[in-house]
Amino acid sequence: MIAAFTFQEDNRTFGCRVETGRTEGAQPWWWFSVSGDDHRYAPFQCDAADTIESVQLRIASYYRALLERRALPLDLRTTWQLRRQNLAALKR
Repeated sequence: MIAAFTFQEDNRTFGCRVETGRTEGAQPWWWFSVSGDDHRYAPFQCDAADTIESVQLRIASYYRALLERRALPLDLRTTWQLRRQNLAALKR
């Protein structure tokens, strides 16, 4: 298993490590934190074929996509329309 490591990408420092859940039989996941972001993320499970380079690529891609999704405008009409459809489906 790969030890914890850090890397630089897009003017940010990423700290990566494998953690196993607290329950018995829990699978190990890659967790990472990013400089300037107060959250920690666990986007994918650890795999025996993981390398530092493959994990860096996956984490950087995941975080870029996350930032792109956050930058999208929130269209409240679509959100409320979906909510109404879901409520209508529950009443059937």
